[in-house]
Amino acid sequence: MKMEFIFNKEKLKKAGYDEEQCLNAIRKHFDSYKSKTIKEIDKGIFEGTEDDWNAFGSTARFPYTSWFLKVIKEWYWYVDEGDGLGEKKGDCLNAYYEVKAVND
Repeated sequence: MKMEFIFNKEKLKKAGYDEEQCLNAIRKHFDSYKSKTIKEIDKGIFEGTEDDWNAFGSTARFPYTSWFLKVIKEWYWYVDEGDGLGEKKGDCLNAYYEVKAVND
């Protein structure tokens, strides 16, 4: 599985953050799980195994931080379908807003 974080450069500047600060917070989150399999394979793209579900799933709390929604542009979770057809891409940001709309 993989998760990708893409930041809006204009929003970063407006909010007074830089991309490295935000990525470091995400890196710290994944590091806190002490997983030997989660790696940042490219800037903002984190890859792990099925054993890392908790680490990836717990990123659902990111929208409740003071900074995340102010700066994120796109946020995706890629999960292997297990059928040999590859990965399924899930739009985490859109899913957050859909759930929020139902609960508001």
